[in-house]
Amino acid sequence: MAKFSRTWWGQRWIESLESFTDSGRLSRGRSYASGGKILEFKITKGKIEATVRGSVNPYFGVYKEPKYKTVIEVKPIPPDGWAKAIARLSAKASFVSKLLLGEIPSNVEEELSKLNLHLLPASRADFKTSCSCPDSQQPL
Repeated sequence: MAKFSRTWWGQRWIESLESFTDSGRLSRGRSYASGGKILEFKITKGKIEATVRGSVNPYFGVYKEPKYKTVIEVKPIPPDGWAKAIARLSAKASFVSKLLLGEIPSNVEEELSKLNLHLLPASRADFKTSCSCPDSQQPL
């Protein structure tokens, strides 16, 4: 299987998704991504929007390649949570130096969990998803 992340936090994001998502659905998503079926996507504040090419399937009466709109919204850390996180992380030089270098410290999740916060998705409840595709289940 191709690796879909080059960073520790990207890999953790994927591992988190794998912990609460149907493996067949993730496999199909990987296939779409590596097969060039994602026509466009944009990431804005807490939201990922993509246009994805579906599959032609004459058996189901699909003779023309369909296009679907998929949206994934990520539950943000609330402003008061950010204030607590910034206060805690800025008190430690190791965090400040890594962040100033544009790196996410590998132990940031551990530190944020002490405040009952998480930077990366921890459960299905951290997402709101929709898709215009005919699948009866939502993505993720």
